[in-house]
Amino acid sequence: MNTRIKEVREAKGLSQADFAEMLNLKRNSISLIEVGKRNPSDRTILDICNTFSVSEEWLRTGKGKMFIETPSSTMEQLKREFGLDDFSYNLVYQYLKLDAEQRQTVRDFFYNVVETGIMDEDLFGDVPKTPEDLEKEFPPVEPERNKETG
Repeated sequence: MNTRIKEVREAKGLSQADFAEMLNLKRNSISLIEVGKRNPSDRTILDICNTFSVSEEWLRTGKGKMFIETPSSTMEQLKREFGLDDFSYNLVYQYLKLDAEQRQTVRDFFYNVVETGIMDEDLFGDVPKTPEDLEKEFPPVEPERNKETG
């Protein structure tokens, strides 16, 4: 188990100090565990599993996969694999959180925009270009005067 703990730390790209800090331990505690001079407590094992999405069975016995697939780990993998910026990541994430009916509405809207070419239209073509043109089309209105105050 001691070498598997080191595998987890290295797979996450963490130094012993950073790994220990994330588990509220001292760096030398991690060092002693990794070299086999100290066995990890059950609390430490559970903290590693919960903090790093590690399979407890794998950590204790070596059987199965190291990491448990979670929605957030899957999203992080998609972000890396497709080079998603923050906007694209959030767009996909928010879409996936929708229920089936809401997703269908979004898909219908998207395909409608693509098919009709609405993005190619000049949505502001009828808007006056200058303040003068605006005033010609929509002359200013003088406010009504209050008869009592003048």
